[in-house]
Amino acid sequence: MEFANLKGETLVRAPGSINGESFSIKNLEECSVFILDYSSEVEVSNCTNCQIFIGPVDGPAIFEGCTNCQVAVAGAVFKANNCSNCEFGLYSSTQPAISGCSGIRIACWSGAYPLLTQHFAAANLDPNNNQWNKVYDASASEEGGAPNFELVAEQTPYWEVPLESFGPPENPVPGPTGALYQPAAPAAPAAAPAADEFSFEAAVPAAPAAADFGAELGEGGVMENGPAAAAAPVAGGGMISDDFLAAGGEARAHIPSADAETVPTGMLDAAGTGGEHPRVAAAKQRLQQRLKDQAQQEAEQKAGIQATAAQYLEQFYERRNKGKEERIRLGREALEGKGNGELGPSGANELERILSMVDFNLQRPNGSDLSRFKSVLFACRAKGALPTAAA
Repeated sequence: MEFANLKGETLVRAPGSINGESFSIKNLEECSVFILDYSSEVEVSNCTNCQIFIGPVDGPAIFEGCTNCQVAVAGAVFKANNCSNCEFGLYSSTQPAISGCSGIRIACWSGAYPLLTQHFAAANLDPNNNQWNKVYDASASEEGGAPNFELVAEQTPYWEVPLESFGPPENPVPGPTGALYQPAAPAAPAAAPAADEFSFEAAVPAAPAAADFGAELGEGGVMENGPAAAAAPVAGGGMISDDFLAAGGEARAHIPSADAETVPTGMLDAAGTGGEHPRVAAAKQRLQQRLKDQAQQEAEQKAGIQATAAQYLEQFYERRNKGKEERIRLGREALEGKGNGELGPSGANELERILSMVDFNLQRPNGSDLSRFKSVLFACRAKGALPTAAA
């Protein structure tokens, strides 16, 4: 299974579509990727300007040659090689490792989607054993040199991915402070303006502001390509702020690597209190439509398999019935060729009737020799008496 060689796409794998198989993500540009299922291993290579959400991985999650990407990933093993200016919201049950990287920022896992707790269990991952902050840098310079990565110790905003018919988003992994995830409460509807205060301008949401990355995040973390809207982040809620790894959206001074510049994410914040932005609604609608199309495709594949199986069974029974009829025909012909035995016993006495039931000209397929039996019968006939066993 893989996503490969695409640009500007929103790519989704829903729960139950992978079921522990391996997955590959390679050669993507400006794509939003959602792997909302557990897998055995994931390899991500040569991705640029992408947002990537990867559910629990039973084995290694390896990133190779990625640039300017925002990633949420949970796995037993994490390794990044030759990546630059990437941000990782990380769960790793073993010590994470990077090599040949620069401008890397790492925070504690803060992803949430329906069935995530079940997927952690299926991938044999203990939510309480997160080694995200014990990073080993194989390319670290001598003692006292500038690091190639930066740890973000504060709680980051949760990246929620809602899915209809799968239940509410969930996250069993404690945050860096030990706090557990709490789903964001639904926003209260805005009060309607008075009749004399209503204006067209008040009813139209503000135009979106341009962002460096051109990435858009819908309600609950659903992303699509497009300009980002400038709005205040929701503390502890399901949106990702302008700074992907900022603490609750509050301005704070990061300590970046002296060797590499950290590129801001520019991801879309929550819409204003007047309602969700049209682009956010469009992103949600496209995600749900993709899931419906996938379900329809799977149903069509299932119907095709059933039709093929029915056709095979029909042909099988037809061959079986023809074979049965042929065997019956051959058996009847064989019986007709047996001669006297089909006409019943005939003769004046018992010995003659016995002899009439024996076809001495019959050639047995297994080579049975009837000559001795024949000689015994003729000897009895000559003496005019049957053997004691036949009497």
